[in-house]
Amino acid sequence: MTAVPLGLGSSFLGYMAAKSSFFIALDLLALASFLVPTLIRRANVAYGKALPYVAAFSLALGIFSIGTGIFNNGTDEPYAAAYWLSVLLNGHNPYVYHLTITYTQFQLFPPPELRTLSPTTTFVYLPLAAFLVIPGGGTGFKAFSLLLWAGTLYLVRRERWTALVWGSPVIALMAANGFNDTVAILLLTVALVRPGPLATSKAAEYVSFGMKQFAPYLMGVYYLARRQWLNIGITLGVTLLILLPFLLWGPAFDVLCTAFVVVPLHSCPASYPLPGAAYVHWNYYFWPVWLGAIFLPRLYRWVRSEVGRPHYAWAAGWVRPERTGHGGHLRLTIAFALAYLHWWFRPHYAPAEGKAGGDSGASRPSPVPPPENPFGDWSPPSPPSPDPTP
Repeated sequence: MTAVPLGLGSSFLGYMAAKSSFFIALDLLALASFLVPTLIRRANVAYGKALPYVAAFSLALGIFSIGTGIFNNGTDEPYAAAYWLSVLLNGHNPYVYHLTITYTQFQLFPPPELRTLSPTTTFVYLPLAAFLVIPGGGTGFKAFSLLLWAGTLYLVRRERWTALVWGSPVIALMAANGFNDTVAILLLTVALVRPGPLATSKAAEYVSFGMKQFAPYLMGVYYLARRQWLNIGITLGVTLLILLPFLLWGPAFDVLCTAFVVVPLHSCPASYPLPGAAYVHWNYYFWPVWLGAIFLPRLYRWVRSEVGRPHYAWAAGWVRPERTGHGGHLRLTIAFALAYLHWWFRPHYAPAEGKAGGDSGASRPSPVPPPENPFGDWSPPSPPSPDPTP
């Protein structure tokens, strides 16, 4: 286990060195969460045995950051949340009403800062995020965000590779800063993992559409990948329905442009020029880490199983088990892309011809089972006993 704390400590030191100056280094450090399972494997420790230690270390690090203020100034969201709701309650449309917010950003290193949000600042999230007013001010919001990170980790605990990636100390530190992305991510995890009834999962999914812009975008792509056209329409409809009162309040263009801030128009009150916003906003990197953690194990298993089927025989040579290393992963990725395109354009296959039994000798079709949906329901494997070393 010695390599595990050393690797995690190195990640933390890298975070400390990068925090004050290098946005890109922070972003890369967030993406480096995918290396946590690799560190565990190189230490020759079973994923299941390492997971409690990684989760406990990350949680303790998040609590330490909240309690001391060290490396805890990543966003104004914990301080500005109460202002967004007050604007709404005072009869103003928060998407077009400009605020000036001054607050003290508590932290010990570097010293506390007095910050002022621009007087052109408006509410830039989806409507339900305005109601995330947590008791305890900024500290309460940060603790709430860290709790949501822990809840998401609990939901994916059975898929241990997924849990190790999401349980990364860097992701816990991000959550401890108080980013409201953790709300939408927990709701989408409930929707995809489905720990309860389908109605509960759908309710969580629809509420997430009112929290953060990434949620309806990503679920739209998810349903497109599954060829579920009705669900794409429902995603669009639910999102617009949640936003409808503010669109009617108007001006509608300003509301749409501000709520979906990926459109860099000069006339948009709160648009961000892309791709620059992608590296300045550290919290954006919650999403690729979460997506990779949720889907990569499923897609890996799907390709391994599907390339052995007759209609994917042409891809079998790309993913032979003995082919490992970076070249093997590249071949696996190419095989997945080709197999998935084959599935997407031809989800049903003509039945193979075969001889039926009996005296008639009639030729009957022998059905070929349809291919599995690579983006089907999230169903992690049950943990084996005893837990093998990865």
